[in-house]
Amino acid sequence: MGARGRKPLGLRKGGQETSLIKRNYYIEERYAKALTVLSALTGKELSLLVNEAIGDLILKYQPMTDIDLLKLKSIKKKD
Repeated sequence: MGARGRKPLGLRKGGQETSLIKRNYYIEERYAKALTVLSALTGKELSLLVNEAIGDLILKYQPMTDIDLLKLKSIKKKD
Protein backbone atom coordinates (compact mmCIF):
# COMPACT_ATOMS: atom_id res chain seq x y z
CA MET A 1 0.00 0.00 0.00
CA GLY A 2 1.08 3.54 -0.70
CA ALA A 3 1.40 6.37 1.77
CA ARG A 4 -1.86 7.79 3.04
CA GLY A 5 -2.92 11.41 3.16
CA ARG A 6 -2.40 14.38 0.92
CA LYS A 7 0.97 15.28 -0.49
CA PRO A 8 2.12 18.78 0.56
CA LEU A 9 2.69 19.96 -3.00
CA GLY A 10 2.25 23.65 -2.18
CA LEU A 11 5.32 23.57 0.04
CA ARG A 12 7.46 22.30 -2.83
CA LYS A 13 6.68 25.22 -5.15
CA GLY A 14 9.26 27.92 -5.66
CA GLY A 15 12.14 25.64 -6.62
CA GLN A 16 13.64 25.44 -3.15
CA GLU A 17 14.48 22.12 -1.58
CA THR A 18 12.52 21.78 1.63
CA SER A 19 12.84 18.89 4.04
CA LEU A 20 9.40 18.04 5.34
CA ILE A 21 8.60 16.04 8.46
CA LYS A 22 5.27 15.02 9.88
CA ARG A 23 4.49 16.10 13.44
CA ASN A 24 1.36 15.94 15.56
CA TYR A 25 0.48 18.90 17.75
CA TYR A 26 -2.67 19.80 19.62
CA ILE A 27 -4.25 23.17 18.89
CA GLU A 28 -7.43 24.76 20.13
CA GLU A 29 -10.51 23.84 18.14
CA ARG A 30 -11.23 27.49 17.29
CA TYR A 31 -7.79 27.80 15.65
CA ALA A 32 -8.39 24.63 13.63
CA LYS A 33 -11.70 26.02 12.39
CA ALA A 34 -10.15 29.40 11.58
CA LEU A 35 -7.29 27.74 9.66
CA THR A 36 -9.77 25.69 7.65
CA VAL A 37 -11.65 28.85 6.66
CA LEU A 38 -8.39 30.69 5.87
CA SER A 39 -7.28 27.78 3.74
CA ALA A 40 -10.49 27.95 1.72
CA LEU A 41 -10.32 31.74 1.39
CA THR A 42 -6.68 31.89 0.35
CA GLY A 43 -6.45 28.64 -1.58
CA LYS A 44 -3.35 27.69 0.43
CA GLU A 45 -2.86 24.26 2.00
CA LEU A 46 -3.24 24.00 5.78
CA SER A 47 0.39 22.91 6.11
CA LEU A 48 1.53 26.02 4.28
CA LEU A 49 -0.51 28.27 6.58
CA VAL A 50 0.85 26.53 9.68
CA ASN A 51 4.44 26.83 8.40
CA GLU A 52 3.84 30.53 7.75
CA ALA A 53 2.56 31.01 11.31
CA ILE A 54 5.50 29.10 12.80
CA GLY A 55 7.90 31.23 10.76
CA ASP A 56 6.29 34.37 12.19
CA LEU A 57 6.67 33.00 15.74
CA ILE A 58 10.35 32.28 15.16
CA LEU A 59 10.93 35.78 13.78
CA LYS A 60 9.13 37.24 16.79
CA TYR A 61 11.18 35.40 19.42
CA GLN A 62 14.50 34.96 17.57
CA PRO A 63 15.92 38.33 18.74
CA MET A 64 15.74 37.06 22.35
CA THR A 65 18.50 34.50 21.73
CA ASP A 66 21.95 34.41 20.16
CA ILE A 67 21.17 31.01 18.61
CA ASP A 68 19.93 30.97 15.01
CA LEU A 69 16.87 28.77 15.47
CA LEU A 70 16.49 28.06 11.75
CA LYS A 71 20.04 26.74 11.30
CA LEU A 72 20.12 24.19 14.11
CA LYS A 73 21.44 20.75 13.25
CA SER A 74 20.94 17.55 15.15
CA ILE A 75 23.95 15.95 16.79
CA LYS A 76 24.73 12.51 15.39
CA LYS A 77 24.97 9.80 18.01
CA LYS A 78 28.14 7.71 18.19
CA ASP A 79 27.62 3.95 17.99
